[in-house]
Formats: sequence, C-alpha cells, structure tokens
Amino acid sequence: MDEDTKSAERSHSALLNTLVIVSVVALGVVAAGLTTPAEEPELTSLPETSVTPTPEPPQQEYVYVTPEVDPSASIPGCDTVEASTEPSYSSLISTGEESYDNPSAPWYSGPKAHLMSEALMAALPSNISASKSLYFGPIPTSEGQDFVLDSANASVQLSRGENPEYLSVGVGPRDSAEPPACVAGQLDERRTMPDGTVVDTDDTWSETNGARTYTRMATAYHADRSTVSVYLAGGDDENAFTLALDDLVRVATDPNLRISAPVPPGTPGNVTECSAGWDDSSSAFFSPDETLRLNDALRRADAAALAPTPPLGALHTGEFSSGLCQTVNSTAGQLTISVTRATPDNESDSTTTEEPQLVSPDEYGPGSSVSVVTPSGLEISVSTTELVQDPALLENLANTAGLDLR
Repeated sequence: MDEDTKSAERSHSALLNTLVIVSVVALGVVAAGLTTPAEEPELTSLPETSVTPTPEPPQQEYVYVTPEVDPSASIPGCDTVEASTEPSYSSLISTGEESYDNPSAPWYSGPKAHLMSEALMAALPSNISASKSLYFGPIPTSEGQDFVLDSANASVQLSRGENPEYLSVGVGPRDSAEPPACVAGQLDERRTMPDGTVVDTDDTWSETNGARTYTRMATAYHADRSTVSVYLAGGDDENAFTLALDDLVRVATDPNLRISAPVPPGTPGNVTECSAGWDDSSSAFFSPDETLRLNDALRRADAAALAPTPPLGALHTGEFSSGLCQTVNSTAGQLTISVTRATPDNESDSTTTEEPQLVSPDEYGPGSSVSVVTPSGLEISVSTTELVQDPALLENLANTAGLDLR
C-alpha cells in the first residue's frame, strides 16, 4: 500500500470513527440557550458621574489531556507500529437532506438498515437496558463537500442511573482491502479472527478540564471491505462498563452488519427519519419485545391498496422521541405510522377500539390522517402527505389486528 493510499484510508477510517464519536457526544451534551441582554432604557440626560466598567473575567483555559504514548512500545497483533502524529481537530457539519437512499452510499437502504438494526440488537447481551431502540438512521447528503458521507450510524444511551453510558455503532465501506497501519496510541491490541477479519481494540480515557471520560472501542475490518466500529463512552471507571471489550468485538464482527450482507425481498424499512411522542418518562418507551410484537402485526396488515414501499413492519424509536414510527412511500405520498402511549385524557376503558378520529385533509398539510386509541391504551396514528380518497384505507390500517399490547 503506497503512502497516498494509506493516507486516504486513514482519512476514511478517521471519518467513520469521528461520526461514531460525534453521535455519542450529541447524545450526551445539552446545548445551553443563548440569551440576549435586555436593552437599557434610553437616557434623557447625561449622568452626573461616570462609572468605570468592570473588566470581564478571563476565559477559562481549555485543557484536554490524554494518556502519554510510548512510541517504542509494541502492540500485540501488530508486526510494526507507526509513530503517532499530532492530533488534528476539525468540525463536521452537514446541512443536507438525510435519506436511506443516499447516492453516496449505494450499499445502504431502509430495509438494509432494518436488518442491521435487528442484527445489532441480537448481538448485544440480553440484559442491556436502553432508553430507546438502537436503530440505524438515514445518511446525510454531502454534495458540494470535500468529504463523502457513506457510513450509517446507530446510537443510544444505556440506562445506568447517575452514570449513563453511550453506545454508538458505525458501519461503512473502505477503499482498501487491507486494514490501516497500527499507530501508537490508537489501539491496545490487534486481533485476527479465524475468517480473516481484523479487529482493533482500545480502552482509554481523556480529561477535559479535569473531568475524566472513559472510552472503549472495537473496530472490525471485514474481508468485504466493511468497517464496523463500536464505541462506548461514559462511566466513572473503565472496569464498571456495562459492556465488556469482548461484547464490543462480538458486535463488530457480526457478519450481518457487513455491507455485503444480503437483504431478502420483502424486508420492511423506512425511507426517511420519523418521530412520535415527546414524553421522556421511562413508561413512555417501548421494550424490544413490545416493538417486535407491533412490527409482526404490521407485517400482516392489509395495506395492498396503499402499496407501502418498503413493506410495513419497521417501527422504531425516533432520535429524540419516545414513541415508535415508520415512514414509507405509498400511493398517497409518504405514509407514516406512529404508536405512542395514550395520555390519560384519551385512553380507552372499553374492550374494543374507539371510533377513529379522522382529519381529512390533514389540518397541518394537504394529506390525510386518522388516529385511534386501542383497548390497552396505545394511540395509533396513520398519516399521508397526499389526500386519500377513501379514508377507510387509513382506518383499516390503524385497526390492524394485533396492533396492540393486550
């Protein structure tokens, strides 16, 4: 591998890892709102005395510390170790549209994302508790940028009381058939699996103004040129992480997360991101088993007249919401199904579904929508971006047998 190829491969791998890390940071950081000071009243006369302005306090110095790197130290599994370079920092902002059918990522699609999400959940230990479902989202477009976004990401906050952890998984292609060179300070060990997959692992920490954060990472370089990076951050002790390093390795090496893993015909999926419900209480979220039950019901739904594409059955938690939703294309534009816990004001005490509340056309646009409350207290909403001539199509879909948690 020549130096130019090495440099390009490092840049691509770094971009994937950056996207994984950025998603974790986005989960754990709350932006403070900016306020504008109130305007002072206009003076009608000159003040008798002048007041010396108080000097602003000096800005706090930003101190970022990482472990010292021994450039002469060997790394298990590496034949050679390259010296580390000075870290460089850059900002990555994409304002483009997010899509599951991004031209920059022809390997990716809504059904592909759904299969990867199912594989990811299956690869994690069964005792892992999260505030929402772990689902691969759409990829932002990067037209006109000097970089290409072709990697998918799924991230979630793991529930751990006062010291939550943040898990993020990135999947994308790489240009080279060979893994990148071993670089001092970037990995603790390199493993070669029986099928030839190469896995780099790293346990480390960083401090920002004295506040320490522990991180754990496993990155797999598969033979089909897939790169799967699993990143865990948070906690107050690296030995107290919910996921062991071998757990991360198991996820990173799962063959169902490879970009070349086949997608069977009829696999459900989404065409864009969606959201449903803003209640952040623990009771508002849906467990993996509940999500699976509702998706199984949707797969059996009679929706042929609406021609949903991809097929129904890919409900998931939105990025900043508590309910479940799925958005697909249909004969009436984009069709969105959302499932939320009904509020006490509209819960049903009956044993049958209430009369649907139909708004057509949609009061918020030219489409149609219908909403029903199920006997167990779920609110099922079905909406389209274009007018539906026969509202019964939406009513029947909202009343799909089994689309409840009784």
